[in-house]
Formats: sequence, C-alpha cells, structure tokens
Amino acid sequence: MKTGRILGIIGGLLTVVGVFLPWATATDAYTGTYASVSGLSVPVFGLLVLLFGVLGLLFVAIGKKITCTLAAVMGIIAFVMALIVYAIWTAILTTIGNPGSMLGTGYGMYMCLVGPWVLVVGSILARKEATLPYPQAPPVGIGQQPTQLN
Repeated sequence: MKTGRILGIIGGLLTVVGVFLPWATATDAYTGTYASVSGLSVPVFGLLVLLFGVLGLLFVAIGKKITCTLAAVMGIIAFVMALIVYAIWTAILTTIGNPGSMLGTGYGMYMCLVGPWVLVVGSILARKEATLPYPQAPPVGIGQQPTQLN
C-alpha cells in the first residue's frame, strides 16, 4: 500500500473517530458539573460527517482513480458539514457566554476539521499513485529489439 492511500485511510479514521468524541463542552464554575456533546448528538450534521467520513475511507481504501476522486469529494463534504457546526458553536460561544460557566470546543470537533483534509490530501496522492488497469510493457532502449513472448 502506498503513502497516499495510507494517509487517506488515516484521515478517514480521524474523521470517523472524531464524530464519537466531544464536539462541545460546558463546565459550571459553581458546581463543577461537566457536560459534553459528541458529534452524534448534533442532529443531521454529525451523522452526515460520519457518513461521508466512512464513504471517503472506503473509497480511498479501494485505491482506483475514480474512487480516490470520490474520496476527495467525500472529504470536502465532511469538512463543510463539520465547519457549519463549528461556525454555529462559535457564534453561540461569543453571544451566550455565561460568567458562571465555561463553554468550549471539544477535541472531537478539531479531529473532524483536520481529518477530512488529511483524507483529501491522501486521496489526491492516492489518485496519482493509482496504477493502470493493465500492466505496461517495459520501455525498449535505443538499438534494442522488443522481445517476443511465445
């Protein structure tokens, strides 16, 4: 397996695992109560990030030119879905900030923002590394005759 496919698989795995980790966190300063929300708890967007992450992972693992192109597209869509949630959460953080609580972005969100780009870069490299569907004959040097197979 070549570098592009390995990188793409790592990016897909980062995306998929990131959906199950905290995307948003809140801590009450008075009681010390901690709460977190994973990507699966976010309606629609979390499931879409998971779906496109899994599809991208599968497509890049196949390693054909067309599937690597599809994997890059899936990575871009997964990134856009995670970015929408991140933008909404950032808007909530800046407008609703409560002095009695600490709101933050969880590390799963960062994994879902970085993972799709690793998937995209790996998919592009894997597409360049993809082999032709049939083996090519070795090049014939100057002054050499092509060999015949019996």
